[in-house]
Amino acid sequence: MKKQTIALLCVAIFSVSCAQKNEKQATEQKSADKYTDDQKASYYIGLNIAQNMKREGFKVDADLLAQAIKEDMEGKTKLFPEAEMNTFMQSFMQKQGEKKQAEASAKAGENKKKGLEFLAKNKQNAKVKTTASGLQYEVLQEGDGKTKPAATSTVQVKYTGKLLDGTVFDSTDKNGGAPMDINLGAVIKGWTEGIQLMSKGSKYRFYIPSELAYGEQGAGGAIPPGATIIFDVELVGIK
Repeated sequence: MKKQTIALLCVAIFSVSCAQKNEKQATEQKSADKYTDDQKASYYIGLNIAQNMKREGFKVDADLLAQAIKEDMEGKTKLFPEAEMNTFMQSFMQKQGEKKQAEASAKAGENKKKGLEFLAKNKQNAKVKTTASGLQYEVLQEGDGKTKPAATSTVQVKYTGKLLDGTVFDSTDKNGGAPMDINLGAVIKGWTEGIQLMSKGSKYRFYIPSELAYGEQGAGGAIPPGATIIFDVELVGIK
């Protein structure tokens, strides 16, 4: 009798849970359906504007932004004269650009300092060799010892690129695992120099200072400005 009571209670709880879930989904669908396509598009455009402003670091007054859109859409007199706005925005955008550049330079300086400290310590490793340019490399596996690429060669490689904290920002494994064709005349200096040291079939680990990598600009959001980066590279073939 006790088991039957527990079973019935479980069924009841499950039924209520399903009913609540279905009711919530129906409410959400009903809420979405009450808006026209134009209204939905308006909302999505607003979201897009907000996300772009946050990404650019602008402190936007949402009320004034909405007011400006409303005034323009309804043909009302603007809060500020258009000529004044154009002049202001040119000055504002210039200041924003200078601010972002200053922030990037400061960040690059911090990252370069960390990189130099890492490379100085890494240089003490007996397995690590340092070239005249400052490139460091470690031989993980020697190849045939015969065929080496030139600075303008196209090579087939497998690789993994990491930041000093171990974050993987790119790899052939992420792109299906197949070797990638690379023109050594069209890559970062650290690659052009380093891969020429390799023979077919070898695997090297390169420690590349920022000046031989992506410099103070970095690369998108994946590689910060001034970053020292690490690449594990396997030279699969030379074309």
